Amino acid sequence: MTYSRKSYSLTKPAVIAAICSLSITVAGHAAPLSPGKPEGWLPNFESMITLAVVVGAFLIAWLLNHRESKARSLGTALAGLSCFGVVARFTVVLGTGVLDNPKPFQAPMDGAKPVLLWAQTFVALVAGFALLFVANRQRKGGIKLKLNNENEATRYGRVSRTIHWTTAILFILMIPTGIFASMIPAGVWFRSEYIVFHKTIGIILFGLVIFRLLWNRRSRRPEMETSLMPIEKKMAHAAHVMLYLLMLAIPFTGYFMTSFHGYPSYFFTITIPPLVAESDIYVVWGLFHKYLLQYLVYVVLGAHILGALKHQLVDKHINAFKRMVS
Repeated sequence: MTYSRKSYSLTKPAVIAAICSLSITVAGHAAPLSPGKPEGWLPNFESMITLAVVVGAFLIAWLLNHRESKARSLGTALAGLSCFGVVARFTVVLGTGVLDNPKPFQAPMDGAKPVLLWAQTFVALVAGFALLFVANRQRKGGIKLKLNNENEATRYGRVSRTIHWTTAILFILMIPTGIFASMIPAGVWFRSEYIVFHKTIGIILFGLVIFRLLWNRRSRRPEMETSLMPIEKKMAHAAHVMLYLLMLAIPFTGYFMTSFHGYPSYFFTITIPPLVAESDIYVVWGLFHKYLLQYLVYVVLGAHILGALKHQLVDKHINAFKRMVS
């Protein structure tokens, strides 16, 4: 099954008309995404999997900030198991043969994608064991967590924490799934379904980041830990700003890359046609989405995580870590 490409040559009036009419097609009423799908698979199974992943991420984020320590330890344990899920997914990926016979490379950097997937799988494996260790310590702690819904002077509230960890889980998950999505060659039966999963999560992430920014205006963010040096505060602030920009820019550039290429976007079973005319400018958008922003994510996200661990384990800035973690 090839990923069907339609020819779109929309004039400006046509684009405006498309926006006004919200010409959205429900997949159940359209042609099947992948007629080559093996027998026995449920219709729209990719949307069911996507919904389960989103609900699971929200559940973990909610449990991580529960009042009871046993519930928080369960959330941490589920986060660890989700890391093992990434490892299991990679094992399945190996069985598809896509890593050995990927889509033709579009740039020299594409050759690094298999190595990146192996590295990310190893990190997920280590993180899974580390989170299970932390979960065991939480279970024995017995400390009750008292949180307000809104942010406080020295720590984030329940709403900010839940949105933060839901976004973090989905965003980190999108890194390896996005790489693999760009490797699936035409003719593989699950290519379209995998892209439905990828694009749906992208739209949800974009919405979560917008909600978080609006919430920050309603409920002011807490001040940074006073024990941090001025340079550390500046670096932490810069990392936060960059992460917000990246989480907005990646789905934004992804949408326009595929739209200018003539491909639709998806939100579960809903197909959203491109609202721009097909153009070779998709190459420029792809340069940002697939390469520049992707590698920038590794640097910024890695610095953010390592900085948080440094404050907790090396500098012993316990309060700094507890602003977002119980």
